[in-house]
This record gives sequence, C-alpha cells and structure tokens, in this order.
Amino acid sequence: MGEQFWWFYDIIALAVIFTCVFISARKGAMHAVSMLIAYVLAFGLAFSFSAALGGAIADNLITNSNTKKINTTLSGYKFTAKVTEYINTLDYDVNVDSKQIEEIYRGNKNYNDELLKYVNNRKGKKVEEDPMRFAKRMNECYSQMIRSIVGENLNKYSAEVAAKKVIDDPESFNELIPMLMNKEDKSEAAEYISENYVQEAYETISKLLCFIIMFTLAFIALLMFFRSMLGNQYHEMRIPAHVGGALIGIPKGIILCFAAAAVIRLYVVLGSDEMLFFNFNAIDKTYIFKHMYNNVADMM
Repeated sequence: MGEQFWWFYDIIALAVIFTCVFISARKGAMHAVSMLIAYVLAFGLAFSFSAALGGAIADNLITNSNTKKINTTLSGYKFTAKVTEYINTLDYDVNVDSKQIEEIYRGNKNYNDELLKYVNNRKGKKVEEDPMRFAKRMNECYSQMIRSIVGENLNKYSAEVAAKKVIDDPESFNELIPMLMNKEDKSEAAEYISENYVQEAYETISKLLCFIIMFTLAFIALLMFFRSMLGNQYHEMRIPAHVGGALIGIPKGIILCFAAAAVIRLYVVLGSDEMLFFNFNAIDKTYIFKHMYNNVADMM
C-alpha cells in the first residue's frame, strides 16, 4: 500500500469500532459485557506472556539458525575488498590498494584516522579535510555491508534494523572488524552479528507472532467458557439495553484495533523493503491508527 493511502488505516480503525458499537447495541449490554470481559482477559493474557515467550523462542530457536545462515554468507567474504571498492567509488578520485587497506585494519584500531591519512596521502594532497565527514562515510560503508550480509539469507526487516544499529553505534562495528578480518573462521563474526544486530528484530517478530496467536486462542477459549457456563442464558442475554451495549462496544473496538495493529505490524516487518518503508510512512501520517500501532511497537 502506497504512502498516499494513509487514510485507509484510520478508516479501518473507525469501521472496526463502529461495527463493534453497532453489534453490541444490537446484542444488548449483558451480552456486550461478557464479550468485553473475554476481549480484556485475552488481551491481558497475550500481553503478559507473549514478550517472555517470544523472547525465549528467539533466544533458543531462532538465534542459532540465524548465526548459521550468517556464517554461510560470510564464508569467503572479503571485508577489505569491500572497503576498497567503496572508497574508490567516493568523490575523492583516488584508487586505494586493497593490500594497504588490509594492513591498516590489521594494525591499531584507529581505523578511520589511519584510513584518512592513507587516502589523503594517496595523491600527495588532502582530498578530505573533515575527519568527522570521513568517519560518517565509512560508517555508511559498514552499514551497507551489514545490510547486505544480513539480507542475504534473512528477512529485509532484520537487515534494515541491523544497518540502523551500525549507524547509531559506530563503535560496535569496530569490535566486529577483527572478526571479519579472520580469513580462516568467520563463526565468531557470525555470532556477533546475530546477537548484536539481528537478535532484536527477530525478538520483535517472535513476540508479535506469540501475541497474535495467544490473543486469538485465549479469546476463543474464554468465549467457549462463557457459553458453557451460561448455557442457554448466553443467547437470551440480548436485553434491550442498547445504549449501554453501544458504549461497551467502544472499548471492544479499541482492543480489536490493537490486535489488528499487531497483525499489520507483523505484516510490515515480514514484508518486502518497499512495503517496509511505505507502510511506516503511511501509518505515521494517520491520526488514530498510528497511536495504536506505536503502542503495540512499544509493548513488543
């Protein structure tokens, strides 16, 4: 869905709320109360347990699989060749040597300072006066690398999250560089990337999945429980308290919208990169739905 269709989310949210109001008014207050209790309890149970369960699933099942996939991607990965290629595409109009780049990375850990000295001396004159600007450019290079490494065998959401983490915390990548320089064994680098750059994204996915599944199952179970406890009375609860039923329909609709926001957020993070950006921008323009969407994101 394109960014110009941001209004669609608000219309759906209002439609869900008004539908719940209409059905609750038609069914009556007592019937609406039993449904609201089921919604609230289901939401509370799902919210209470999905974070812990989702985190445990990500830690015990997904992380090892992700590490193996990243290790496969890193097999034969030539870090210094990628850096060399990147620097040579900049507007410095210099051709750096891959062997010299490798020597810099195998030396002290003031990588950006040493790289800048080398680039500035390549033509006997300074081509970059601002160390901060050069450091930012190199950080963009590392961010692109992580996006490519993670996105090779994992989903695009995790690749984007990983790339942003590199931008936000440049020092973390400096810790990774010696591991990437190890030509014999990339397993340590794969484990570092999985735990520091990818783990959070997959925890979010796991928590969202657990929340949606637990909310659905808990609601169905509670609904069946109420029906079995009340028996025939459940279908006779349509007393003509239409105004009370309508009012109770409002929180029911809001809870359903929160559940829908969790489904949409899961769809966004599992979607293509195009879906990823267009949906984030579209949702951010909404007046109603963005609050539910962002609250779901914060809860996860």
